[in-house]
Amino acid sequence: MTNILVIGLGLIGGSLVKSLKSKNKNSKKNDYRIWAIDKNKKNIESALKDKYIEKGFYNYSNIKVAFDFADIIIICTFPSVALNIIKKYKDLIDDKKILSDFCGVKKDIFDSVSNKKYVGLHIMAGKEKGGYINSSESLFKNSNAIILSNDKAKKEDIKKIEKLSKDIGCEKIIFSTAEKHDYMIAFTSQLMHIIACSIVNHNQFLESLGYEGNSLSDHTRVGTIDANMWSELFLYNSKYLSDSLSEYINRLEDFKKALDKKDIDELKKLMINSNKIKSKWLKIKRR
Repeated sequence: MTNILVIGLGLIGGSLVKSLKSKNKNSKKNDYRIWAIDKNKKNIESALKDKYIEKGFYNYSNIKVAFDFADIIIICTFPSVALNIIKKYKDLIDDKKILSDFCGVKKDIFDSVSNKKYVGLHIMAGKEKGGYINSSESLFKNSNAIILSNDKAKKEDIKKIEKLSKDIGCEKIIFSTAEKHDYMIAFTSQLMHIIACSIVNHNQFLESLGYEGNSLSDHTRVGTIDANMWSELFLYNSKYLSDSLSEYINRLEDFKKALDKKDIDELKKLMINSNKIKSKWLKIKRR
């Protein structure tokens, strides 16, 4: 039995408690006891009513009690909120506890917990709409998970977070560093959201109805976005994201130059190169 404290019951935290509860139902024994903290009283009341959590608090007055209960403390909030929680309350976390988080950027959090047993987790899953009301026990199913840890964490601590990842439905798990995580996420996630928003902000988007195919829908799926959360994620990773955006702009310029010159050979060359790289990418992914 592992005691879990989840701080933050939005889309991710809500989906986490629901996934863990589902795991308990589907196993022969209860693997997890779950408590939660969220400043939104309705979220706590809903989670208690539906029996996704055993106990819940909608303020931090009982955080010492909650920390004492937990084997693993998982922060599922915006990065700024997570950093504030760590700054204010980390001295209440003893060396037996595993401190984890589900935040979308890691370097600042990693640097703030150097004296704690830290195993961070980022699951590559989400929805266009956030909040506990949109959370789901199936959100993490078949998703990729990224795990990183500091020197205070032991192998058995990392294995506990790895098990938790599998228990909530993650399929592929990779181990990374905070630096590599943020460098890659700038491209695989954050840049993709910028591209989607940029297409939606294009002056032809509204008049595209009736002319569009599936490619437009595919490219703009994440064009409906939580501006508060994503603007914060972008700024916490601004260096890597800006670099990735610059590289993308350069690749767009390759096509623009070929178009302006009416250079069909260059256009073909760019697309053939794309085909080769994508084919290689798919072969690696299928391994």
